[in-house]
Amino acid sequence: MASRLIQHIDWRGRVLTGDALYCQRCFCSALHHAGGDYLFLVKGNQPQLLEDLRLLFAPLEPVKRAGKGILRLPEQQGQTTEKAHGRLETRSIRVSSELKGYSDWPGLEQVFEIRRCWQSKGVWKEAVRYGVTSLPATIAIPECLLKLKQGHWIIENGLHYVKDVIMGEDKSTVHADNGPTIMAALRNTALSLLRHAGYSTIAARMRYNSTHPQAALEILSLSL
Repeated sequence: MASRLIQHIDWRGRVLTGDALYCQRCFCSALHHAGGDYLFLVKGNQPQLLEDLRLLFAPLEPVKRAGKGILRLPEQQGQTTEKAHGRLETRSIRVSSELKGYSDWPGLEQVFEIRRCWQSKGVWKEAVRYGVTSLPATIAIPECLLKLKQGHWIIENGLHYVKDVIMGEDKSTVHADNGPTIMAALRNTALSLLRHAGYSTIAARMRYNSTHPQAALEILSLSL
């Protein structure tokens, strides 16, 4: 469906961010030819591309003999640190143009490794992700790529956390026939209506609406 939708959007000067699901050759090629750019994560659904990225960013082995080392293009780096709600989080990014011209991935300009470290309940944790982008190094420095990816995380977490935790999507016992699709559509509709009405604290507003039906109907432009 996403491949069909992009044909109806003017992509000039725009960047599409997404998780590994959207990292497909045909999808990246369509965006590139439409004049847009992409920034996607890479996971196991693209095994060869993922292996190339892991190999590129892997630590170099010590050089045993002069002239036998691996020559790499200069690597760019960036980092951000945030502290909120008692949680400290650091994101660092390594960016390289090494695979441009080597990989046949459509429109590929840069690849990156994002290392996210955070402290939760006194314990440090770490996650590493790899990605690709059609944005060239001349206009997209590491901090820019990190900001784009962080913006995508904010949108994704704001949607999935609300649906999974507040609306109980993961705990739903509706699994048969079209039930899951219908319930997902209803949750999306309710969430969109609340956000469009200007409510940011979704959990609090849902609790209020559950005891004030008139308030819920007002969001739908209805009345008792």
